[in-house]
Amino acid sequence: MSSSRFRSRWLRASVAALAVAASSTWLGDAAAQAAPVVLPHAAGQQALAVRIDARGITARVCPSAAACAPDGGGVLPVPPEVAPLLGGARVAPITLADGKHLAKIEAPAGGASAGARGADAGSGAWVMLLAAPLAGKGAEPLVLWSGWTGVAAGEHGEGRSDAVVVEPLASGSRVLVGQRRDDVTICGRSALVGASEVDPRTMTLLKGASYQNLPAEERRAAAKVVAERREADAAAPGFRLLRPTAASSAVGKRFAEIADGDPKTAWSEGKAGAGRGEFVSFSSADEVAITGLGLRIKPAEGVEGGAAPRTLFVATPDRLFHVSLPEDAWAKEAAGYEVKLPQEIRASCVAVVLDEAYAPRGAQGGERGSPSAPEVRVTIAEITARTAFDGQGPAALVGALAGGGERARAAAALLARGGPEAVEAAIAGYDKLDPAGRQLAAGVIDAAPCAVQVPFFTARLAAGAADAARLKSDAARRGGRRAASTEPDPELRHARDRIRRCGRAAAPALAELVKGGAAAARVAAARELALVAPAEAVPALLDALAGARGATRRELRSALATAARSERAAAAVEEEVQLERLRARPEDAQLDLLRALGPSLGRVRGGGAAFQALASAAGAPFERRYLLQAPAAALARAGEPQAQAYLRASLRKDADAHVRLRAAEVAADVPALAPDLLAAVSDPEVRVREAAIVALSRVASAGTKLPAGAAEALAARLASDPWTFIRGGAALAIGAMPATPAGDRALVGALTDASPEVRRSALDGLGAHRATAHIEAVRDRAEDKEEDLEVRARAILALGAMCDVSSVDLWTRLALRAKAPVDERDQRLGSAALAALGAVHPADLPARLKPLLDKDTPRGLRETARAALSATPQCRRR
Repeated sequence: MSSSRFRSRWLRASVAALAVAASSTWLGDAAAQAAPVVLPHAAGQQALAVRIDARGITARVCPSAAACAPDGGGVLPVPPEVAPLLGGARVAPITLADGKHLAKIEAPAGGASAGARGADAGSGAWVMLLAAPLAGKGAEPLVLWSGWTGVAAGEHGEGRSDAVVVEPLASGSRVLVGQRRDDVTICGRSALVGASEVDPRTMTLLKGASYQNLPAEERRAAAKVVAERREADAAAPGFRLLRPTAASSAVGKRFAEIADGDPKTAWSEGKAGAGRGEFVSFSSADEVAITGLGLRIKPAEGVEGGAAPRTLFVATPDRLFHVSLPEDAWAKEAAGYEVKLPQEIRASCVAVVLDEAYAPRGAQGGERGSPSAPEVRVTIAEITARTAFDGQGPAALVGALAGGGERARAAAALLARGGPEAVEAAIAGYDKLDPAGRQLAAGVIDAAPCAVQVPFFTARLAAGAADAARLKSDAARRGGRRAASTEPDPELRHARDRIRRCGRAAAPALAELVKGGAAAARVAAARELALVAPAEAVPALLDALAGARGATRRELRSALATAARSERAAAAVEEEVQLERLRARPEDAQLDLLRALGPSLGRVRGGGAAFQALASAAGAPFERRYLLQAPAAALARAGEPQAQAYLRASLRKDADAHVRLRAAEVAADVPALAPDLLAAVSDPEVRVREAAIVALSRVASAGTKLPAGAAEALAARLASDPWTFIRGGAALAIGAMPATPAGDRALVGALTDASPEVRRSALDGLGAHRATAHIEAVRDRAEDKEEDLEVRARAILALGAMCDVSSVDLWTRLALRAKAPVDERDQRLGSAALAALGAVHPADLPARLKPLLDKDTPRGLRETARAALSATPQCRRR
């Protein structure tokens, strides 16, 4: 919701909430307002009587003040949300410059009375400017303006609110209506802009009024400076520090011309009168000290109605200078003036505010800014900040970046505002700088368009990658005695960041580096290209793979996988797998593409045909058959029958055990191949058997039902396979399956296996099955003091899973013994006992574990005891 809509809703809600309180206090407040306010008649203006009471605002125009009363006058309409607030409204009479009068009626948004307003009543006020008409101009009151003031509308940083300002004059006052804007200020000072002024001659609002926003007290305290006429041109600054950001007014909205470096153009204020208070705000860089200002008043081609300022103010967020020009600069063609500031200023904002002007004679009479003053255009052609770097070109400023100190930071700030010429200089001088200077130069280059900065940062990426590779190589030659730094190179990190910010705009430069760079640079560029422009990366990386070998090829293939699996590269991938294009590439590149796609291959249109083109070739070598197993699995999962048949044949029939092993590894993700995996459990090659058993374990863990005979086949491996890791794997696979009598008997039989590893896995499986029919055999392992320590611990955990309440006392003793352990055995068994107690969670568990919560308990054991107390019970209490 925008802030304006929010504010409107807030006002309606606040008024509704206050309506009852306002009505209850109305009579008391109305009594205070019952006495009417009478504005006497003046030369050329009738009298006006105003009263605010329970009826609202009543006003009556009278030919004279004598016997003028609001009785019989009309009730002026007000918005519905304002009516409840009139109990707190007040009428303020105002005398204008020529003696005429108006009434300012103000109703605070806080409500009818102080009691009703409270702390949360809000801010802002509804205001009406009311006046009697001029003599002979009617008998109805004139509502010059009405509305909410001090109520912001607009997004944060762009808020606007209406305002009514009464400015005292030597005789009478000016009344102005305008806006206060968050984005148009005098370096943070609130400013009235877009102002209209009550014109006493017509009693209407006259647009284009100027107003001096600087407070009088601050103006009086401003440091006084007299500008000096410049007899010769000053050294031209290499860059424009001051950049116009806002102006209170400008003829043709051309306020930027005050600092464009062109003496033929100018800023002219666009208000009635002599422009007093009109201003231009500039952004600056607070790293750069401003020692003075250069002024050129009259542009070379003049300005119609133009005039020179006599005095003006220079403002920063916390300083104010009053500058006087010694002569009418409009009469001095091409004259320049220097303002030497008494103290240098460092600020992110500078503003120039007009005060008095060398204007035509008629402009000097009466009050400054009165509507009767002739129209003039106070003008400044050019304003320039003076700094210690004046006269220095871009190359000199780049040289000043060295060291990174205060002067270097100031030079960087100027370069950052210097445009393409500054960027080119920063790039040209980068390698000559020290690390601190390079960091500042990189900040300058950061501001350039991507078309300019990408070639530079791509080169830095290549250099940084080469340096990192060299450091790694040196560390390897030293045999690891002095490892390379694990901290990323700041320049390399910055280059990556800028490349990623530019996104696809960096693709051409990165692709060129992938194509022709050194090995380390190609890899670094490939990674970035895959991230920022995956669609462009796919063909570029496939091209690069054709000539790559070893580690470089692996890295390029990894980058290709990153790119190919991106949704943004879908169209490029689909184009690359079309048979005509695919066959135009070397066979190893074709394989790389299918492998890079990974699980997404099944979703690529044409992916199956591309696979078949490679898989159906007669006499395929080992490497191709091995590498095609993963793509076959991806397509089989997607329902490609030919890929499934290929994978089945590889698993059952391929002559090379390595291919059968790879097929078993990837077949775990293809449930339809579970029978084939089961057959592979009896493969003559041990590593194939291992891969098949692990795959079956994964299939069972995923909840897929294994084919009939799976438990028996695995039990046979568990009972008789000569390899320990096969027997252990079989026990894990049986444990991952749903419990069966045959499977549990096989696990119990494995409790006497010669290998502790197999016994541990068997106990894990019995615990997972909660095989309470075999609880005694598990207890025997837990209580056998000659048993392997980890086997005993696993037996205790299995008993906990079986909810063996008869072992609770034993577990409690073991847990308490861990508080002062004799050896590692007490610690491990105590930890397992606590886990089992947490699973069973007997009703008196807090009492059993209370000694372990004492401060003298080792911290780790104390935390384990707390975890057991907070664990979710896994067993029903009896």
